[in-house]
Amino acid sequence: MFFLISQHFCRKGKSRNDATMCDLVLLGLVALSLTKSPVATVAPKKEWEGHGSSNNLKEIMIGRCFDYLENVNPSAGVKDCAEIWEEFLKVFSGKDPCSIKEQDYKQFLHLVEHDIPVNQSIFWSQTREITSKFSEITESFMPLEATLTGYLADNLNWCGSRSIKGPNFESCPKWNDCENNAARSFWRSASKIYASKAQGVVTVMLNGSSTANAFRDSSIFAEIEVGNLDKAKVTLVRLWIIDNLMGPDNESCGSGSVGKLELILVEKGIKYVCVDNYRPVQILQCINKADSPTCNLDFAP
Repeated sequence: MFFLISQHFCRKGKSRNDATMCDLVLLGLVALSLTKSPVATVAPKKEWEGHGSSNNLKEIMIGRCFDYLENVNPSAGVKDCAEIWEEFLKVFSGKDPCSIKEQDYKQFLHLVEHDIPVNQSIFWSQTREITSKFSEITESFMPLEATLTGYLADNLNWCGSRSIKGPNFESCPKWNDCENNAARSFWRSASKIYASKAQGVVTVMLNGSSTANAFRDSSIFAEIEVGNLDKAKVTLVRLWIIDNLMGPDNESCGSGSVGKLELILVEKGIKYVCVDNYRPVQILQCINKADSPTCNLDFAP
């Protein structure tokens, strides 16, 4: 269209200078028409069904790092948050998202490492929300998500791609799409280190209402954490089997998958005690559901 309009105006030119100017205009329009528009970019192909890396991943992780070290847990020591981010990015940037091994996070996990206070290690399976709330309110526990490692990555998503450097914001594998995806390898490796650091009394909170067993063979707790408890450092394991307020009561101490866990602890030479519906946890469950029949608790000695 612009080409035709220019031709129309150029035909009206009567001087040599006018003709030369028109030639330049026409040449410019032809060149422009052959130039690729910078806004007509094609988005990278979506390779996976899972969500892509979390938006502003770098800024979120570095911000969390400073917040943790300055406000949440200054006792974690002096850390270089920029170096921590670069080491984290190096693990998956420019790589097949299904080729990330647990050992790839070794240097990153070394940079964020700090001690877990004695008697404050707590493990969970299918009880994440209540475990987190109970730990926060009592200030007596430090679950993995409350360590610097977990605090940085909690509720975030990330992966890379062989076709780009940096995070892949388009799509990432889901947890079970491949064995060695970036997130799965991260949490398995982080859980192994967390379990190996447990000292003194260790607490485990499992869901007694689960239809898939309170102690699931496929859970990180079963696959990774139990096996990495050090009997030389762990003096006692407290098992709390917590039912949902409205039930059902599918599993209890000494039976089903809980009995299997108890046997594993015995074989490892670790002492344990087991309590069904530990009352302080049950009271916390009742805060938002006080009208539940389960919440008519008898506080008499």
